[in-house]
Amino acid sequence: MKQYRFNILLVMLLLLLLFYPFLDHFKLTGLTLLLNVFTSLVLLSSVYAVGENRRQVVLALAIIIPALMLGWANEFFQVRTIRVASDIVVVVAFGFVIFHILGYALRSGRVDVEKVAAAVCVYLLIGVAWHDLYAIVDTLIPGSFNSALLTKSDFVYFSFITLSTLGYGDITPINGPAQALAYTEALVGQLYLTILVARLVGLHIAYTGPECSDDV
Repeated sequence: MKQYRFNILLVMLLLLLLFYPFLDHFKLTGLTLLLNVFTSLVLLSSVYAVGENRRQVVLALAIIIPALMLGWANEFFQVRTIRVASDIVVVVAFGFVIFHILGYALRSGRVDVEKVAAAVCVYLLIGVAWHDLYAIVDTLIPGSFNSALLTKSDFVYFSFITLSTLGYGDITPINGPAQALAYTEALVGQLYLTILVARLVGLHIAYTGPECSDDV
């Protein structure tokens, strides 16, 4: 089961990214509750994904459990301070997960399905983490974007069109902090894809070439 850890995380991320916008569109009741459920599943799957040994599992739980607790506290109390604290801790948790999974994705060794899944997870996690950063800025500095009624789903959408540099222009950052986050995310997205592809292609050539052996 352990060899499917990144595939499991990838499935959880896709559930979050694909189903939540549809739930938001149809204005289903308990929408924020469902978002917390999806986010909790992603965070718990992340513990499993990064837990290569007991020490890493304990460290992951120490970072991710506070994120889960604050996320659910915000669901029930709806306090601005708790909401900002929750978003900050979630960003830290995702940053921790991204760091460890990226280390695995770029590690020497044969390029297999699990390594590719890990690399895709990192890309999606960057977009998910950045949507919380946008939410933090918009909460602390109201009017950071050209719309006053942006939801979490809107920030997810904006994060991924920025990460992929599509830039439709329907949501626009209009102050310095929001603009800095937007162009930084676009740079991170492009640099990540460039470095990742180069690394994976290099590993594939190194470990499948005629001169390599099984014990390389």
